[in-house]
Amino acid sequence: MTSSSLRARLTWLIILVQVAVLIPLGTISYQRELHEMNQLLDGRLAQAGRTLGTLIAYGHGNYGVQDPAKTLQLATEAQKGTVVVSVHPRNYEPEVGFQAYDPQRKLVAATANLADLPSPAPGERGFHEAEYNGVKWRLFTLTNRFDLTVRIGERADNRSDITRGLILEHALPLIIGLPLLAVLAGLAVKQGLKPLGVLTAVLAQREPGSRKLISIDRSPDEIKPLIETLNQQLERLEDAVEREHRFAGDVAHELRTPLAATMIHMESALIANDPAEVQYTVGNARRSLVRLGRRIEQILAIARLEAGAASQHRVPLDLVMFATEVIEELAPVIAEKDISLSLNHEEPELWVSGHEVALTAMFRNLIENALRYTPECGQVDVAVCRLDGKILIAVSDDGPGIPKDRREAAFQRGYRGADMKEPGYGLGLSIVQRAVELHDGSIALLEAPSGNGLLVHILMDPLTDDASKR
Repeated sequence: MTSSSLRARLTWLIILVQVAVLIPLGTISYQRELHEMNQLLDGRLAQAGRTLGTLIAYGHGNYGVQDPAKTLQLATEAQKGTVVVSVHPRNYEPEVGFQAYDPQRKLVAATANLADLPSPAPGERGFHEAEYNGVKWRLFTLTNRFDLTVRIGERADNRSDITRGLILEHALPLIIGLPLLAVLAGLAVKQGLKPLGVLTAVLAQREPGSRKLISIDRSPDEIKPLIETLNQQLERLEDAVEREHRFAGDVAHELRTPLAATMIHMESALIANDPAEVQYTVGNARRSLVRLGRRIEQILAIARLEAGAASQHRVPLDLVMFATEVIEELAPVIAEKDISLSLNHEEPELWVSGHEVALTAMFRNLIENALRYTPECGQVDVAVCRLDGKILIAVSDDGPGIPKDRREAAFQRGYRGADMKEPGYGLGLSIVQRAVELHDGSIALLEAPSGNGLLVHILMDPLTDDASKR
């Protein structure tokens, strides 16, 4: 069965199931009825033989019947020879015959159709098959209490007629019924698959970019999981398209200014005659390119977090190790601004189940933001510890901080306060928040313990199975 049509596959499967069930059932039913028929006919034949033997014995004076007239008649017939009875069966009656032998094995009565059949062998009893004059007979032989041996028979072709009738009776419904069942099964499958056609029509009419969910209220129970999964996939697809549009917009918006500034500096360097002026403008161009590189890195980090990390499996990760690696990576910046940075962790390892890309971006942006807004000779404190069954990540600085009424808006992409003097693009906290959300954590912006600056407070669930992290 190689058809790609679901309707055809279901129809053929239903037909095959019907054939696999009905034909064996019909065969078993035929065999049982044939067996019951043979048992019934054999029983009737045996009963007829016993009845016939009793009638012959009681009808013959020598066998105990006190009827002088009948005794005289039978005695006269016995002197003349064997009593032969002619059998003229009607078309609806089976042809039967019999023989009766006295104790001396002399034939005393018989039907014409079995009169010349050789006498039964001594000790022959019960049912057996015999062929006489080219015809098969089913014979039953018995010796009754009058020592009279009776053999009664029925033509086997009578039973063959009944057998053919049984075959026709069982085969005809299958021959007629199976094609009819196949047609009805095809119609039933077509009707049953109508919800798929409705779903196809709904999807064909769906407008691009639509976030309207496909309704499952009137759908069959078997299709509801399919529609739910389809809704989830469509939602993910729309999210991906939206991310692509947002990413393209971010790139166009965020890179336009640094590219323009770089081009202006390069053009100024080309037309400048003073070497000092050329060196100055090239240096400005270089700084613009550095800022451009950082901006590209942040935009790509957001794109990776939104598109890649969320779809990957989580793995055991050590937060202390990530914090240490990021601090070592930013060591030149720390030394350049002469900032005192401390990393506090009560345990050598603190494990979570997470995404490596997201955690790296989270720590890098947290610490970079703190370093950028902390003045020279300032203090940045990083802590990773346990707190009330959670893992706490706290980063505080000595910078200007964020006013309480602006802290919620600080997570928006591209947001920057009007009084911000340090260069930046308003993407750092957005990246941090997205990374925290990917790990089912919480983030809060608070006032630093020193009274000046910002404290970023993050809580995550620890990895409970320590054996799985090894």
